[in-house]
Amino acid sequence: MRISPLKIAVVGASLGGLSAANVLRQLGHDCQIFEAFPHGFHNRGGALGSVDLRLLRQIRGNPQPGALHHIRGHGHFYGDLWTYLYDGIPADSVHFGVDIQEVTAADSDHPALRVKDQVVAFDLIIGADGGKSAMRALVTDKCPTYAGYTLWRGLVSTEGIAGPPLGRRIIDGCVYETLGFACAGPPGTGTMWNCGVYMATPEVEVEAPTRNRQVGTTLRSVPDWFVPFTHALFGTRNGQFWDACARHGKVSPHPIWEFAADRVTRGRIALLGDAAHLASPRTGAGAYTAMVDAVALGAAFSNSETIEAALNRYNNDTVARATALLQRSRKAGHIFVPRSGPIPSPEQVLRQVALHLAASGSAGSDCDW
Repeated sequence: MRISPLKIAVVGASLGGLSAANVLRQLGHDCQIFEAFPHGFHNRGGALGSVDLRLLRQIRGNPQPGALHHIRGHGHFYGDLWTYLYDGIPADSVHFGVDIQEVTAADSDHPALRVKDQVVAFDLIIGADGGKSAMRALVTDKCPTYAGYTLWRGLVSTEGIAGPPLGRRIIDGCVYETLGFACAGPPGTGTMWNCGVYMATPEVEVEAPTRNRQVGTTLRSVPDWFVPFTHALFGTRNGQFWDACARHGKVSPHPIWEFAADRVTRGRIALLGDAAHLASPRTGAGAYTAMVDAVALGAAFSNSETIEAALNRYNNDTVARATALLQRSRKAGHIFVPRSGPIPSPEQVLRQVALHLAASGSAGSDCDW
């Protein structure tokens, strides 16, 4: 016997939240999505290196052939994926510019959201509000832990800028790396370089994942040390790329926080995506696992006779996958953290490299000190 139609709130309208809404609507449930950002993410920058198109079709419910035509090439533009999922649900079910003021009656069968000073009750609330989830504390006391390194992301048009960067430096057993690929940009903008620099960074220099939606820091300007750092560690060509990216594109730090929730459901509240698990981009699993969560949630509701049974099944499946993902993340990222001793700041590493190059008269290249 299928569970009767439910009134469901989804907090967060990124890929995970939209995936959950698509899947649950196919089962007959009424999903209302609340997003603090004032508008949609059609033109949001960044890219995914690879996308499981079959999984996307499953989430949308096998749409007509050709519906994926605008999801373009290797390095899929985030805005394309978001638009595809957004188009699968009624536009009036997504409420932008709405911050959740409070969750009330969280332990009841009808938890409620206080939105714009109105209290609205639901049968289920799904926290899909990202790595800095505000919903997480309603489900678990466990918190993300800092992995010891930061990924500096860069986005810039490919027009007139040679790339992508490619370089690796090993200092005191710690790897520093730059790499990237070309991807489609927002409609009408051509292609973009989507690139990054991995570097060890002390926790005192990074922003903790607290209230904001996205895991990352908004910069007014790129730090003075950043471009000299890329020159010194990765050589002239890579330094020139990052100089052009800083001047003509966007460069922002994304400290790597890792997390696997010990539980992802409590009563009628469930976590999904980065709210339930965080991993290094080296695993290539961020958006993909959020979409897998949505499919798993739909399967649990399809194969259970009660809400409680469905949420228990979803909890067990997701906690197991999150635990395995955390292990993969730590294995993938251990090379970016010193084997022993304190984590040096990028400025300290830059000074160390400059002294070494001055003494040896050599240029930046792979080496192990």
